[in-house]
Amino acid sequence: MPQAARKAPEPSALALTPGRIAALVRESGWLLLVAAVVYLAMVLFTYDRADPGWSHSAQVAEVRNAGGVAGAWIADLLLWLFGMSAWWWVALCLHLTWQTYRGIDRRREAIPAPAGAEAAEERGRAVVALSGFVLVLVGSAAIEARRLHSLDAELPLAPGGMVGLALCTPLASTLGFTGATLLLVATMAVGLSLFLDISWIVVVERVGAAVELAVVRSIEQ
Repeated sequence: MPQAARKAPEPSALALTPGRIAALVRESGWLLLVAAVVYLAMVLFTYDRADPGWSHSAQVAEVRNAGGVAGAWIADLLLWLFGMSAWWWVALCLHLTWQTYRGIDRRREAIPAPAGAEAAEERGRAVVALSGFVLVLVGSAAIEARRLHSLDAELPLAPGGMVGLALCTPLASTLGFTGATLLLVATMAVGLSLFLDISWIVVVERVGAAVELAVVRSIEQ
């Protein structure tokens, strides 16, 4: 009788198979994204107007920004464009970090990656989320320039930055001070809904249910 074929040995969990290499590349990219989030938050938090930057030239013996010369330039450019609303870029990077982690987790649990129509739908959701981020960023910068113009913060230009200043004046002259504020608040609300995929109706219903529950418990006590 012919000798039974031997069963092929199963690959080790640590073997560098193509799937394992792809997983390591994805995880390495995620770690780099985490480092980028921390770096961006760090350079914005340690911004010093005396450091050299995009909006001005300066000669200093020691750069005070924790991110070095590159960090000083990045912080200066973002704060010059958007004011304190530049921190929304940190929020975007955090969102991307979470989404990337979810993608890694899906593959680790052997959930098949979306293909065809599902992949196109995911790309569409990404475009919608990015559009929402733009609305939040622009609306926040304009509100900052309109309502927080006396904000005591170290900035290269002014609260709201160049984007906020460019938007708030024509909006106020067209819609009035209050009308412009209402439009900008609505713009931010729509942007947050698209960016974070949240429903304000659901939020209101849950807040109402929580308030109702708190009132009922206070009456019972």
